[in-house]
Amino acid sequence: MKKFTLFLFFVVGLASLQAQDLRSNDSINDVNRTLILKFGVNLVDSNGDSNPFSALSDFDQMAFSNNYNIELEYRFSKWFSLAMVLSHNKWVANEGNIDGIIVNTDQKYLAIDFDLKFYYDEAIGWFDRNNWAELYLHGGVGSVYQGSYADLSLNFGPGANFWLSDQFGVNVNGTAKWALNHGDNLHGTNHFQYSASLMYRFIDNDDDNDGVKNKVDNCPNVPGVAENNGCPEEIKDRDGDGVVDAVDSCPDVYGTSVGCPKVAKITEIDTDGDTVFDSVDNCPKIKGLPTNNGCPLPDTDNDGIVDAADKCPTVPGLESNNGCPFKEEVLSDLALGLNKITPDILFNTGNANFRQESYSVLIKIIEEMKQHPDVQFKIGGHTDSVGDYESNKRLSQTRANAVRNYLVSGGVSLENIVAEGFGETKPIASNLTEEGRRKNRRVEIIIIN
Repeated sequence: MKKFTLFLFFVVGLASLQAQDLRSNDSINDVNRTLILKFGVNLVDSNGDSNPFSALSDFDQMAFSNNYNIELEYRFSKWFSLAMVLSHNKWVANEGNIDGIIVNTDQKYLAIDFDLKFYYDEAIGWFDRNNWAELYLHGGVGSVYQGSYADLSLNFGPGANFWLSDQFGVNVNGTAKWALNHGDNLHGTNHFQYSASLMYRFIDNDDDNDGVKNKVDNCPNVPGVAENNGCPEEIKDRDGDGVVDAVDSCPDVYGTSVGCPKVAKITEIDTDGDTVFDSVDNCPKIKGLPTNNGCPLPDTDNDGIVDAADKCPTVPGLESNNGCPFKEEVLSDLALGLNKITPDILFNTGNANFRQESYSVLIKIIEEMKQHPDVQFKIGGHTDSVGDYESNKRLSQTRANAVRNYLVSGGVSLENIVAEGFGETKPIASNLTEEGRRKNRRVEIIIIN
């Protein structure tokens, strides 16, 4: 009964801790948990049989000498962790038996266990994050090595961590080990292992608990976002020197330490107005960027696209083509594709009003042109030879203008489109036949750059 009494006392003691409001410094549980290293002593009970809990009957087979463990635990969330435990233990001789077998000599063994831990105090809220005690249940698999024998076991039990500071604490743990090959030999026995260990926690502080470590957090005591270097979105760093405006003595001038240039003086000037004083500006007469020592980013071909983003840094090009000029074949294919559908742009007889079926074609042209904002187009209007020359010239110009205006209303830049009426001067078929005259009454799109 004494073993059961002691075990009950242990359980009651752990339960009473959750009812107490015993707190350490508020920062203890505000740190991000990573790796925990534990070193301690074991107490083993080898008086088990087919039921490992029968070992609770007494303490006859317990031993303290030469029993120790080393544990490495990785806490990957507030509820769960993974642990690996190496143990060196001994079963004592002449004080009882193991599964009915008299032990004449001390039996030493090594064990390695792999466990998953569930921190139920976090899950059910028995302790808030400022408490210094953590309760958990654990389970996993292990292997016992003794001489040439290796026996597998299933492990389960309770445990608790008691943190004395941010990094140091004490752990108590109980493990029931259920041998999978129980009874096959002297070593395949169910038993309990109790332990008490000192703990060291490897931490990387995040005092404001915003997910950004103190060492890279520009606002370590104020929750913020990673995109703003750990500062709230409303806290700015106008000069981009890594010192937020709230604590920057020179918030509009790129600097160091307190935010000011090392040699900043009241008498210093900034000729180009780029917030970098001439004394530290590598391009004092050319407006540049603080992050590039006061110089602009290089643009070798002067096409307005810096070399870092220019796929053709030595050849002037277009922004829509990543700094490269459009190849002739690309422009040719673009023009060919547009003019395949322009014959379907139809007008009412004798005027520039679109027929209803023309609008779907015009929308397709708008979509294609908006994908090439750096290309300039000419809308050409044409007529057949029926009627007088001047009337045909005016009608073709009016229709070209109508197409241009509709494209602009759809979002195409007016600067990229010109319209010109050619009248009857550029036929593509004979005006002596109705079919030829129909082909000559057309709108064409020409690429002019």
